Amino acid sequence: MTDTNRFQKLMDALDLSALPLEEQNELLLDLNSVIFKSSLARMIENMDEPTREEFVALMEAEADEEALEAFLTTRVPGAEQAVQEAVESIADDILAVSEAD
Repeated sequence: MTDTNRFQKLMDALDLSALPLEEQNELLLDLNSVIFKSSLARMIENMDEPTREEFVALMEAEADEEALEAFLTTRVPGAEQAVQEAVESIADDILAVSEAD
């Protein structure tokens, strides 16, 4: 299945067009949050102890989004792969549920 075809199946499964614009935005924000949390968990698993401690310190200092993103992309091997895997996993789950209906 091509990425375009997969994306279209995902959009069809979410049935966004049937929702009012405000609900579409809420659903996409929720989906983004799930992807972020899943990606972050994968990245933390890949961190060595010193990197994890530095990341915790950044979080406790309430670093802004740009600083966190810069840290993750420069200090965590496979950060982009972790995001891709999270997106694919969530898409697979959504498609599996929609196909089971």
